[in-house]
Amino acid sequence: MYVSSYDYSLPSANTAQGLAWVLFLIGWIYVGEKQLYAIDVIDLVLVALFNLVGLGLAPFRAVDTYNMAYVAHYHRKTWKMREKLLLPNLKDHNDLPTGEASATPPDVEAAPQRQEGNEFYPVLSDKEQEILLRHQRRLEKSHTFYKPHETQTHYAFPLRLLVAVVLLLDLHSCLQLALGICTYGVSRESRSAAATTSILCFSIATNATAGILISIGDRRTRKKDVLERLLKQDLTAEVMGKIQKKKQKEEEKQVAKTEGNDDKGLLGIGVPLMEKIRKSSDRSSESSGKND
Repeated sequence: MYVSSYDYSLPSANTAQGLAWVLFLIGWIYVGEKQLYAIDVIDLVLVALFNLVGLGLAPFRAVDTYNMAYVAHYHRKTWKMREKLLLPNLKDHNDLPTGEASATPPDVEAAPQRQEGNEFYPVLSDKEQEILLRHQRRLEKSHTFYKPHETQTHYAFPLRLLVAVVLLLDLHSCLQLALGICTYGVSRESRSAAATTSILCFSIATNATAGILISIGDRRTRKKDVLERLLKQDLTAEVMGKIQKKKQKEEEKQVAKTEGNDDKGLLGIGVPLMEKIRKSSDRSSESSGKND
């Protein structure tokens, strides 16, 4: 999600540390009296690596929550105002209108009645619409899975899933903070293993759940027919390119073969002609010799 701030070496480091931790716990690696001390050191390093991700992204996640609050607020306000004004239902209630497809605003002061042709007109004020679009752009830039409007390959991302994902990521950062406090703030002798284990399990579960919800939202909004058509176009273009290269090579071979045949034909014509000239010159020299 945050490609610029994510270190791709962290997963492998976490895996190595976790493997070492498990081997120490089950006794496959045994260092005698220092066994518990070694487990505690690995535990501290492992928690530090987890916190590097969870707490390192916490400021960015706080900003995402701020942007998400505005987006959710104006989404709900738009839905309520459209229902109050009896405007036509949106084709996709997650894709709010931007005003680009219609120039006729709904009559707010008129008596409530079904108004056709105003589906694509925003009911928010210009200032509110500008704020909504600004926060949508920020969220879209921060989260690659979030699409506020329909694209060529996807529909708008569901608002409820967006809220759930952002809150789960916030909870993940909070649990990582609690895990760090419990690990580094409490001595090894008085630290409860059940508390640290529970916090770690809940932290991993929240992060995994957020990933599952993102995957579900992507599948719901994906335009399968468009993606299949684009895939077929790519495959067709690749196949056509290979066929053209093959034809080009065959044409080059044919041209080279034709040029070789032309050279052989010229040689075939030139050799008999030279023989005739040589014979005629020999005859003329013989006749001149006899006359002498």
